[in-house]
Amino acid sequence: VSEPVFQTVLLPIVSQHVRGNFAEFETRNQLVLARFKFGQTEAEGYLEKSGRWLRDPATRKNYPAICENCIYREDCESIDPASSPAFAWRQLSLIDESGIPTRRGIIFSLFSQGEGLAIAAALEQNEYLVDDLVFDLANLRAGHRFARDEAVFGGRLGYVCQLTYGRLDFPGYLEMGVPPAYGAGASEVIRDVIEQQVPRSKLLTDLLRPGDIERAITEWRSLLRQLVQAPDYPWSRWRELREVSAKFVSSTQSPTKQLLPALLPNQLRRYQPKASPFLSRVSDLDRHGV
Repeated sequence: VSEPVFQTVLLPIVSQHVRGNFAEFETRNQLVLARFKFGQTEAEGYLEKSGRWLRDPATRKNYPAICENCIYREDCESIDPASSPAFAWRQLSLIDESGIPTRRGIIFSLFSQGEGLAIAAALEQNEYLVDDLVFDLANLRAGHRFARDEAVFGGRLGYVCQLTYGRLDFPGYLEMGVPPAYGAGASEVIRDVIEQQVPRSKLLTDLLRPGDIERAITEWRSLLRQLVQAPDYPWSRWRELREVSAKFVSSTQSPTKQLLPALLPNQLRRYQPKASPFLSRVSDLDRHGV
């Protein structure tokens, strides 16, 4: 191959596979060589402290100080991070990068399951009035009966949970971003009973029965007592919620302490079972020796 042919035909093909810049030709007997310069070619490297660039240097893992001499380090490295509790805590922002509990994590630790997640998320929304939140807490243990035809995860508290945690699922803690026992609608019913003094009979439906309302009020007061007896934390929103909860705990009466209704007259009589007509007929036959 002559040099002109090599330059016009082969050089464009060779240049596509070479990262350098063409410099010159060199002919050796019947062999034509093309020289390329790689001075302008970019390459990835690591700049060390001395100012020199290193390409593909040997690397090592730099563990945190707390992990350097830990006897469980090999076990930790063999665990899938996505399935560890620490991964869930970080994903929910319950701990920071150093493993120290955040404000949300501390509030979460004061409650069972996912109730603390919902309370912490609501308190982080400064426009969420505590006077409204204290009633919305009734939804955390209400279940599905109060929702009627609406979404079970509805209500402002459910919206805040999904806004904060997305639609994450953590068995026992979150389902679609809200606590598993969450049920919209209970807050409105309890607010009507406590604040408006609406008779419970007017709030009943085909699905919602008196026992459901009494259970929801009992669970709501139990959660408020847990708030009142929880440790103090230097956060104005947390302290305000505890103060408002204390007012409703002391001003409302537990349904379990209410007197039972008086018995009806027919309930005061001793129960007398009615004899079966067939058995009466058999007794008559026995008396006549048949």
